[in-house]
Amino acid sequence: MAEPVIFEMYRGDDHTLWVEIKDDKDQPVDITGWSFKSTMKLSTELPDDDAPVKVDIPTIHDADAAIGVLTITFPKEQTKNLLVTDYLFDLQAQNNGLVTTIFVGKVKVKGDVTWRVD
Repeated sequence: MAEPVIFEMYRGDDHTLWVEIKDDKDQPVDITGWSFKSTMKLSTELPDDDAPVKVDIPTIHDADAAIGVLTITFPKEQTKNLLVTDYLFDLQAQNNGLVTTIFVGKVKVKGDVTWRVD
C-alpha cells in the first residue's frame, strides 16, 4: 500500500504544518508535556543522521497542546537542498518514556523558481 501524501511544499521555503492529534474516538488528546520528532528522507533505510530534514520539538506546554494541536516548522535552511521528488515523512511522539509513531506518509516537494537570498 502506498503512503498517503501528507502535504506538499516548495523546496527552499519555510513550511509550517499544523497537526491535530486525536484518540480513537476522534477526541483531541492533551499533548501537554509530550515531545516530538519529525524526519524527512528518501528511504526508511537511511539513518536519521543522513536525513536532510530533522525537526525536534521539545516538551510542549501551551494552550494548543491542551487541545491536541501541534505546530511543526520545517526551516528553509533544511529544505533548500531537497530534490524535487517525494520524501518519506513521519511524526513520532514521546510521552513518559513511550514512543509512538503518530503517522507516516509522503511529502511532495515541488521546485521553486527564485533562489536569490537577500
